[in-house]
Amino acid sequence: MGKGIKFGLIGLIIVIVVGFVILTLSIDSIVKSSIEDIGSEMTGTAVTVDGVSISPFSGNGTISGFRVANPDGYGESHAVEIGELSIEMDIMSLFSDEIIVRQIRVLSPMIYVEQKLPENNIQEILNHVQSVDAFQASDSEMIVHHFILQDGSVDLYTEVGGERSARVEIETFEMHDVGDGHDAVENIIQQIAEEVGRRALRAAVESGGEQIRDAIRDLFN
Repeated sequence: MGKGIKFGLIGLIIVIVVGFVILTLSIDSIVKSSIEDIGSEMTGTAVTVDGVSISPFSGNGTISGFRVANPDGYGESHAVEIGELSIEMDIMSLFSDEIIVRQIRVLSPMIYVEQKLPENNIQEILNHVQSVDAFQASDSEMIVHHFILQDGSVDLYTEVGGERSARVEIETFEMHDVGDGHDAVENIIQQIAEEVGRRALRAAVESGGEQIRDAIRDLFN
């Protein structure tokens, strides 16, 4: 093999590797910034992600250190913490007007419910999420074919009638075909957030201690 051909192949390999690294970092950066920017706007609190790693070939990857900060006036720093969630998506759809997510799997999320009559932190966040209307939605559309939450826990805190705390579990649940491909990203987030929040608060009511249950029962009457 001539030196010119050899150096040419080495150069081609370097270009491919550099291109791959740039593409990978771009995809990870796009997903991370989208989660943080849209999430923070919708919840009215800071949504942060430690890291995103998604394959530019398969579209499969992980999102680590997902957190939703508490609204002002609550003791805990975060309302939601997820150590890691997995995602499978059509990677090319990130560069189109319709983002296609094949699956989101949320493992062992921790949700912290702090009760202050008549509201609690989770309900305040959900109220803000529900307040986002069509005029505030982005032009991007999205569909999530499969969403699953497993091994979730809810920590409850209340000072109503004296300080009380309890931990309960959220039953595994799934959602299918969230959105029809013509729903804005914000609308998909609304649907998933409402379902997760509803189940977390329902678990608190049904499985929490009697005093905590009495304190937040009115939310569902």
